[in-house]
Amino acid sequence: MALDMKTGKLSVIASLDHVNILTNDVEACRRFYVDGLGFDEGFRPAFKEPGLWLYIGGTPVVHIIETGAPLPKHNGTIDGQVQFGVTDSGAVDHIAFRALNFDKFTARLDDHGIKWQDREIPGMDLHQLFCFDPHGVKVEFNFEGQDRPWKTLQKTHKEVLTARAKNKAKGRKKVKVLA
Repeated sequence: MALDMKTGKLSVIASLDHVNILTNDVEACRRFYVDGLGFDEGFRPAFKEPGLWLYIGGTPVVHIIETGAPLPKHNGTIDGQVQFGVTDSGAVDHIAFRALNFDKFTARLDDHGIKWQDREIPGMDLHQLFCFDPHGVKVEFNFEGQDRPWKTLQKTHKEVLTARAKNKAKGRKKVKVLA
């Protein structure tokens, strides 16, 4: 909870405002986040150090700042298994975003040579994709419902049709799908 400056009372934190990433190569980050992932580059105040602000829907959510300092090492793992080798994201394990249209998104990543890994989340209407930025920050994208991979949607559709056919054969009512 945070202190409400008007009332002096504790208030609820409303949302995550942005993530700040330190880099030794702003241009590599621009190519990854803007060209590869599709973030919009936008206004950034004239700070003394170089950098960029990346936007989603008019909101600056990722801030990139150039630094000459050495970057800490990250273990490069997803679910405890090394995926892309040792990388450089320090104490932050990953940043995550909601995303739309898994198949178009992965085609864009492939077009830009960005390696990625995905997984279904058991018991949830959720599919995740992971990749690493040029300095090893693990970036997660969550796809829900109709934005999941086409192969998952087809599988779910077949399961629903099979359940409906079994219920119809047994004389039961329609199966209600919550997914």
